[in-house]
Amino acid sequence: MSYRRRFDPQGSDSLARLARWVRPGATLLELGCATGYFTEHLAALGCTVDVIDADREAATAASRFARRSVVADLDGDAWVASLGDARYEAIVCADVLEHLRDGAGLLRRLRPLLAEGGELLLSVPNVAHSAVIAGLVDERFEYGGEGLLDPTHVRLYTWRSLATTLAVAGYAVSEWDATTLAPFDTEFRVRSEALAPPLREALLRRPHAFVYQWLVRASPGTPVPARVPPTVDAAERVPVRLLGGRDIYDITLDRAQIAMLPVGGGAADVEWRIPTPSAKLRLLLADRIGVIEVHALRLHARGEVLWSLDGDLARVDRSHSAVAVGPRAFALTEADAWLDPLVAPEVATRADRMTATLAWPAGVEEAGAWAVFAALARAREADRAAAGAHADGMLAALRAREAEVAALRSEVARLEAATAAQERIIDYRHSAKWWLELPLVRARMAWRKARGG
Repeated sequence: MSYRRRFDPQGSDSLARLARWVRPGATLLELGCATGYFTEHLAALGCTVDVIDADREAATAASRFARRSVVADLDGDAWVASLGDARYEAIVCADVLEHLRDGAGLLRRLRPLLAEGGELLLSVPNVAHSAVIAGLVDERFEYGGEGLLDPTHVRLYTWRSLATTLAVAGYAVSEWDATTLAPFDTEFRVRSEALAPPLREALLRRPHAFVYQWLVRASPGTPVPARVPPTVDAAERVPVRLLGGRDIYDITLDRAQIAMLPVGGGAADVEWRIPTPSAKLRLLLADRIGVIEVHALRLHARGEVLWSLDGDLARVDRSHSAVAVGPRAFALTEADAWLDPLVAPEVATRADRMTATLAWPAGVEEAGAWAVFAALARAREADRAAAGAHADGMLAALRAREAEVAALRSEVARLEAATAAQERIIDYRHSAKWWLELPLVRARMAWRKARGG
């Protein structure tokens, strides 16, 4: 299976983080090169790169940027000889171990390939992510597409099991890093505020609750007691976007200002800049269904408060999907629920900043006033999951139809070529040249017949 992605060296994903550990101009071995997007970046850094991938198409694509390209099963050892006496300052093993039956065996085979002072740069998905644990508590452990439970994963790792695997293979860890995703942002779409309070507290107080992938720098050496990764911030936040424009038709998402609202806890103050004068303002309240409390809204200009709202919901307009369920609370039944402050245009255009006091409460399932919403939220999420599965089925059917069309086009091209050849033969046989050559052709055929007799 070959993964097709874009690589952003300034990003925060695992490859971008691994790339920051690479010394420009180094000699590297890259395992699992996919379609070569990371190989291309390494080559741009002046690195000399050899690549190995089990997929021939992927290895061929990456070979444009590599010194050497090898197609091999990394669970075996036949590929080692193809590298000759090459030694590497770094070996990149990004999201590879989980696809192998014997990760420790691969790591042992890699150790002699590192030059003096060379490093192994490695990443694996973290099966101890809170979203996976929440699913297990609910008796769900379902493989899906790309992600933590990719169906091609044959081994699963936590940081402890990864550290043990490295130690068994003869490596000492020098540095840990991690990518993080809140439970709702993963492929599992777990709403932590909907979990039972004891479970939510137990999941979120863990030091690595939101770690999605573990990244490691390691070098050959005598294993030492496992270096514990540092605590990773596990605060979950919901994006609240401020949109502005000359009027309702001028509002676009590409100019949105974003503030992050903590999930759970009390009310929090958030702030947005208003970079250009805007007569119309709109708040997109979240990227998900849920409950939000609006305690106050304020517009400012150079420190002066131009307009404020303190729980007076009559002074806002809202979408039908922002349902009032309390004096300050809205149940958001769609991911694009919005709220418009009713501010005079001449006041709004003077504002350079907006502040708000908002809350995204935890434990909404236990609050009686929101019980109906909680049921609605679960039903809507089930509907969306079903719609997603239907869309996946439609996409698969479309791809199958595209393959059929491609086959038909190939057959049409073959028939057109055959028809063109027949037309050339017919044209030739109607030409004067054919009739002039026909007696000679007949004589030659008669001679061959007589000779064969």
